Amino acid sequence: MNIPLIISKRYLFGGKRNLVNIITKISIFGVAGMTAALIIILSVFNGFDMVVRGLMNQVDPDLKIESIRGKTFLVDSIQKQQIIALDGVRHFVENIEETALFQYEKHQNISVLKGVDSNYVACNGVAENTFVGSFMLNDDNNQPMCVIGSDIAGKLQVMVNGFHYLQIYVPIRNERISLVPEEAFHRSMAMPSGIFHIHQDYDSKFVYVPINFARELLNYAPNEVSSIEIYCNDNAQQDNIASKIRTILGDNFTVKDRYQQQDLLYKIMKSEKLSIFVMLMFIFIIASFNIIGALTMLIIDKKGDIETLSHLGADNNFIRKIFVNTGRLITIIGSVSGMIFGIVLCLIQKHFGVIEFPEGSFIIDSYPVDIRYWDIVVSLAAVILIGFVASIIPARRIK
Repeated sequence: MNIPLIISKRYLFGGKRNLVNIITKISIFGVAGMTAALIIILSVFNGFDMVVRGLMNQVDPDLKIESIRGKTFLVDSIQKQQIIALDGVRHFVENIEETALFQYEKHQNISVLKGVDSNYVACNGVAENTFVGSFMLNDDNNQPMCVIGSDIAGKLQVMVNGFHYLQIYVPIRNERISLVPEEAFHRSMAMPSGIFHIHQDYDSKFVYVPINFARELLNYAPNEVSSIEIYCNDNAQQDNIASKIRTILGDNFTVKDRYQQQDLLYKIMKSEKLSIFVMLMFIFIIASFNIIGALTMLIIDKKGDIETLSHLGADNNFIRKIFVNTGRLITIIGSVSGMIFGIVLCLIQKHFGVIEFPEGSFIIDSYPVDIRYWDIVVSLAAVILIGFVASIIPARRIK
């Protein structure tokens, strides 16, 4: 029979309703509130992470092939047919990326010109996110058109299907720098056909044009590309496909998965989540003084009981266990109830979207939530650990 635990339960749940008992129960609500807040905040952060990854997955290819030794390469230099024939490969897309100066009437902006082939629309989500006009790269007369990111379109004040062309300037390849613009830049024009909105990184970066138009403007060879984008079937093992492509290409090319393509962004998101968790832990450490204070007042209130137990033969360790167990009960009850409360609130928000964004301020209507098992385990373990340590501090002063 664990007598100290029985006495701890009596102190926590029984006895008269005095100020000390009320403060002790308030400390339980404090632990519960902090645990619930921790789970809710991490789940909302996971929700935003899920939204961003979903947006990235709409435009980032499953795999991307780039040259190690140069900015561009010839498609003939890789075993194209072997890659296309791999089990699980759905689309093989050639594209060109080059920094260019864009001018629309009197407005200018430097962004990335991206030339894509006809397969791009079928396997990429940019067309689905074109909210003004349409994703059309050639008109009925086969004249080049362009699709612009919303941030770039805002800076240039572009009018879709208007009367003005988007002028594109790129440095002349393999030429010395000249102070005369006509001698330093190639210039061409394309009519804006659509404006897309995906994510700020894309909206402020890309202007899509036909790949043949980009090759002609940049003076590239007919089969010269900046990269190859590989799109896989839904159930394909992308790691296995990437490994096979690396074996086919050798050491002169890199094959990046979606995480590696946005390596910096995902690292920033992970570091932000870790920072949030650490800050919340510091807040809980400060909040754990409620447990210390509640136990200290309980020790003072039960001074007579301590003397009685001492006269009956209880040593200091026995008496300390009573109050340590009381602190542990406060921590366990508060953390478990807070965990349940936090999960319930997250599920309500996830399924019903109770808390919404202001209308038109974001691409989704309500705050996203993604409950992850590992976050719950780590949060619960951290709260219990801090609570247990806080329970020991006041008990050590008992003599």
